Amino acid sequence: MTHTAIAPRQRVFEHRRVWQLSAATMERGCALLADAVSRHAGRPSAVIGIAHGGSNPARQIGARLDLTPGTVRARHNPSDDLYTPASGVVSCDLDSLQLGADGRLDGTVLLVDDICGTGATFDAVLRALRASAEPSTRFLTSALCRNRGAETPPNFYCWEVADWVVFPWEAAPGNRPTTPLPDPTEVITCV
Repeated sequence: MTHTAIAPRQRVFEHRRVWQLSAATMERGCALLADAVSRHAGRPSAVIGIAHGGSNPARQIGARLDLTPGTVRARHNPSDDLYTPASGVVSCDLDSLQLGADGRLDGTVLLVDDICGTGATFDAVLRALRASAEPSTRFLTSALCRNRGAETPPNFYCWEVADWVVFPWEAAPGNRPTTPLPDPTEVITCV
């Protein structure tokens, strides 16, 4: 396990609403993301989901690209409580990632997460993955959502948010009403 300390970064929370992403809306977002990746980068050689939040989107995107995704485990938030501030420390565990026969990543690798809150998780996982990659490996990042506070946006995302998002695998807060995220209409591309 690798622990990467970073400078604290801040997510933006306007405290106007709690967004709720439905499974059906997420599926449409994943389809748009897979299509955008194909259009801009061709078919990647690998799709890797950042567990736990990126696992489901990585499976859906991978299925559309005819790839079985790998998984890395990373954790940035100290808890899943609403509006938890980013800790500034990301733990990253590559032990669950199955690499090729030579133990190296190559080609174009798509890294998938549910949300890019500050960018710190993507930064830490990318640093760890580069140690197992050929020098020519191209890494791309994809997330369903990007918090407006993220310093570096993912290469592909569907929604820019400035409030907390509850994903389909998470329990909705019992004491707060939620607002459904609208159907995605396009992918924001930063390639």
